[in-house]
Amino acid sequence: MTSTNGKTPVVAPFAAPAVPTSESNRTKSIATRLTEAEFAEIESAAASAGKKVAEWLREAALAQARTAREEKTDTVLLAELLALRSMVVNLFAVASKGPLSEETLRRISTYADAIKDQKAEELLARKRSQSAPESGEK
Repeated sequence: MTSTNGKTPVVAPFAAPAVPTSESNRTKSIATRLTEAEFAEIESAAASAGKKVAEWLREAALAQARTAREEKTDTVLLAELLALRSMVVNLFAVASKGPLSEETLRRISTYADAIKDQKAEELLARKRSQSAPESGEK
């Protein structure tokens, strides 16, 4: 297709959609150097999350910065301590009634293992809700 002056008209490229308000307020950037292996690892993690590398890095950095302010709790260690607590309480309860059989010890141990992760999550959730600021506070 040619115009009246004999030149082919230039078609303007498709305009990209407007940047969301939250992104238009972002004015700061951070640069870092990575090895090829580190970059590939990050790129793979971002792709697995269905995100662009910059978006994934921003979210990862903010998540790390925000959790750094919170108390860090080793959930595996907490779960094991809660299992031990459950076992001690149940062992004393059963032992106060007479001798313990091997089967009773196995049942108590199995029960403690079955509930430890749930109890750890419940305890952490309770702690988080107690430390969360009230909605009316500033």
